[in-house]
Amino acid sequence: MKKTTFILLLFTAFALFTSNVNAQDGYTYTLQHNGGYSFTIQAVPNPSANNFATSVQSYGFTIIVPDGVTIDTGSATSLGGGASATFFDGNNVAQSSIDGYLVTETLGSPVSLTAPSAGTNSDMFTFTVNGNPNIGNMYILENNSALANAVTPLKSFMQADMIDNGTAEYVNVVDPNAAAVTAPSTFNFATLSTTEVELTGVSVFPNPVKDVATISGVTDLESVEVTNINGQRVLYNTTNLETIDMTNLPAGIYLAKIQATSGSKTVKLIKE
Repeated sequence: MKKTTFILLLFTAFALFTSNVNAQDGYTYTLQHNGGYSFTIQAVPNPSANNFATSVQSYGFTIIVPDGVTIDTGSATSLGGGASATFFDGNNVAQSSIDGYLVTETLGSPVSLTAPSAGTNSDMFTFTVNGNPNIGNMYILENNSALANAVTPLKSFMQADMIDNGTAEYVNVVDPNAAAVTAPSTFNFATLSTTEVELTGVSVFPNPVKDVATISGVTDLESVEVTNINGQRVLYNTTNLETIDMTNLPAGIYLAKIQATSGSKTVKLIKE
């Protein structure tokens, strides 16, 4: 996604986040592992005797992944069925070792969560990670982190009504100054590692690429698979493996998985 488009989306999220901040009787977010590469972000109510069902109007949080890792936004499900997961390159926020997704949703009609007194977590966003990564950490960005304080629209929020007074009053019930997460909020992909060996000494150039990229540093190639940031396969070759012809692909960010008999490696490619 172009940087200017991402900045516009940040301003939209910031407008939602800054409205009526109030996190006394509120929520945090947690990252639940469903098995394999499936995960769910859940809303966790703060301990409370409040037995009034929370009414959610909008919410948002940021999922941080290792550089080059993507999630399948096309198959993701959410509280209201219409969440937007906006990818951003870590280079756009001066963090070259990471990438991320700003997840936000504004409900057409408010959705109710179980009353806080029940102490029940609520599923907000369920997604699958692409490419079977076996190294690095994924986590919910903490509101008091250096990145969230530098790029405020990336902070978690929830506009909700938690007061039983006969009036719908939607305010932010996620603390913008605290971490705003409940453990577990991180996941280490090494726990899903296999015996597959990561190739070393492999390079793909030029990068960014206009038309054709060349693979060097490996002689036992078996296949090359290229996917877009949504996890959709756009190229798959088992012949002529020394080059990757991206002439007919639109400009954007792609992942090229280079498979050899001795192992594999995934490289992030930028098509100009």
